[in-house]
Amino acid sequence: DLAISFDSLGRYDEALRCYDKALGYDPQNNAVWTNKGASLHSLGRDEEAIHCYDKALEFDPASAGAWSNKGSSLNSLGRYEEAIACIDKALGIDSVYVGAWNNKGSSLFGLGRYQEAVGCYDKAIELDPLDTAAWYNEGNALFKLGRHEDAIGCYDRVIGLEPRYAPGWYNKGLCLDSLGRHEEAVECYDKALELKPELAAAWRNKGFD
Repeated sequence: DLAISFDSLGRYDEALRCYDKALGYDPQNNAVWTNKGASLHSLGRDEEAIHCYDKALEFDPASAGAWSNKGSSLNSLGRYEEAIACIDKALGIDSVYVGAWNNKGSSLFGLGRYQEAVGCYDKAIELDPLDTAAWYNEGNALFKLGRHEDAIGCYDRVIGLEPRYAPGWYNKGLCLDSLGRHEEAVECYDKALELKPELAAAWRNKGFD
């Protein structure tokens, strides 16, 4: 429980120490291996994370969470086809796993298969209409497809759910720019910069407008 608390606070190094201690007592605990992998993924240490998920799956091959998380780490490494194989395993175990649908969408997005990615995000949203990540990811895929109005609708849902999420404002601004609605775009860039002043891209695009 302490490790999970550290994770929720973004204190991943401290969480890892707790997981290692727990594994010293119970080295076959698949949940701890999975959680350790998630902490390593959050630190960008995806090769190590994959090793943890493999250990979790060694002890519980039917762990949808470990399969999906392994797919997420493979996505981070650009190994999208391998990721899809893992995520499909997760969905075969749990077909209503929102995170797995999101992760599969990210794999397809990485492969440039944007329409298929939208289908995965649609499924995630159908299962959980309050899933901010799914709305945001679908907006990104729709933007790639040139469906800017539809993408704006997704980013509006993101902003409605998380008004302080700067990337939602920024990407909405990009869509508005693409539609020639430059004054509205600047308002979005301003909001993104208010929330995240280090967002250099927003400064750059605001300057162009």
